[in-house]
Amino acid sequence: MNSVKSKTALRLSCGSFVRTMPILDGSIAPGGDYALTVVPDPFPPSGLLEDYQARRNILMVEQRAFDVCEMGLAPLVAARARGHDLVAIPVFHYRRFRHSAIVCRTNARIQSPQHLIGKRIGVRRFSLSAGIWARGLLAHEYGLPLERIRWVVQVDTPLRDQIRDRVSVTLVPAGEPLENLLLRGELDATIEAFDIGPLRDRSTAVHPLFEHSAVVEIDYYRRTGIFPIMHTIVMQRSLSERFPDLPQELHAAFVRAKAAAAADPARPIRYVLAQEEREWIEGLAPDAHIAFMGDVAHPRDPWKYSLHEDGKTVETFLDYAFEQGLTTRRFALEELFVPSTLDL
Repeated sequence: MNSVKSKTALRLSCGSFVRTMPILDGSIAPGGDYALTVVPDPFPPSGLLEDYQARRNILMVEQRAFDVCEMGLAPLVAARARGHDLVAIPVFHYRRFRHSAIVCRTNARIQSPQHLIGKRIGVRRFSLSAGIWARGLLAHEYGLPLERIRWVVQVDTPLRDQIRDRVSVTLVPAGEPLENLLLRGELDATIEAFDIGPLRDRSTAVHPLFEHSAVVEIDYYRRTGIFPIMHTIVMQRSLSERFPDLPQELHAAFVRAKAAAAADPARPIRYVLAQEEREWIEGLAPDAHIAFMGDVAHPRDPWKYSLHEDGKTVETFLDYAFEQGLTTRRFALEELFVPSTLDL
């Protein structure tokens, strides 16, 4: 009698983006002897996401509740800095430019990046991926000295001593959205990972630092080739070593899922971050859309799942994370990603 080998069951936690849905709904599965069990992602239909994202990271890092998990680049390097041996595969399903993440109080009279000097900028935690990208943008694109800003955070984050000694960081209670502090005048600006309520409601009390942010973002993309990576897919290193073919099988499945999503771009989505991404793309002017996505004759895929093709973006993030004190040393790509996936 021939025995049927059972597949290795793996628990996956991942947000419902267009590019991940074919995996989450089971229409695409990894090859090899692996079966994914998708842990439901109880994201809210609107509003704040930060508490859920942080809880998922804790479940993955501290409790190993998942075998494979979506995680921001910042939580990944922070976990590695604390000694947790997580490794990633080059699946970069969530990217977003962060010019529009910087929102200012109108009465603070901030019209350019240089006007942020001396101001109070709120960000939930220094280790927020969106915050790292936005601060790197301010420092490297606009020459803004980050130590001349008064940073206000809701979650304390360990910073390298040399940085902590130079940067002003004030801790405030985490129970209230930063946008409320902004509206009350307790902050002059905020950096968030999603569109804040007053901006969505077109309140005159706030305005984006960059009035036509999409135009500035596409120009940045043209000049640098960088489309900032927010999230990737991680696992414990021990799992990747126990099943050496798993990282590549997972990567191939996510690549197939992305291709399936490209064939059905109008697929309904409810995830807040995914909906904001869709609205940003749909709001691009025709010339900007071509600059970003290409045209029919020469289509372009900005969501590259390849370090060989887009290692520059990850390298830039790692530079920023070290410069801003999130890591005690500058991590290398080879330390963070499964070796077998470096050249995929």
